[in-house]
Amino acid sequence: MTSTDRPRWATSTNAVVLGVVAAFVVATPVVLELDWRIDRTRPMYDDRDQMEWLQYQSVVTTGQGQALDLRDGESAVVAGEEFTPSAGVVVEVVVEDADRPCVRVGNDHGDVSEWACLDLDDPPVDPDPEVVDPAASGS
Repeated sequence: MTSTDRPRWATSTNAVVLGVVAAFVVATPVVLELDWRIDRTRPMYDDRDQMEWLQYQSVVTTGQGQALDLRDGESAVVAGEEFTPSAGVVVEVVVEDADRPCVRVGNDHGDVSEWACLDLDDPPVDPDPEVVDPAASGS
């Protein structure tokens, strides 16, 4: 058989296009699963960031963190602010060293974060900073 006996549609361009389409067909379920997992874990990581910030504020103002174990619907006042976990999120704070509280979160899907321990040399960033409007400052 010679190369002229190939069907007209069997070109290298069509092979590349078919390969790209096959890659998308295989990758789509993986990407959708990853997107779903990110969406379901976002509230717990947002809560962990908020609790890390509050624990940092507590250490700065009182010299110690505040041990907690909060479940959906429960709340606590930390560093003068009331904190309530997101729906389906559990927030756990352990304080083995007064100035080094550690925060871990989980959700009702079975996802659990790593422990995030306060490091005063590298403090957390305020997850909800106040936005300052430069036009309002009168400069």
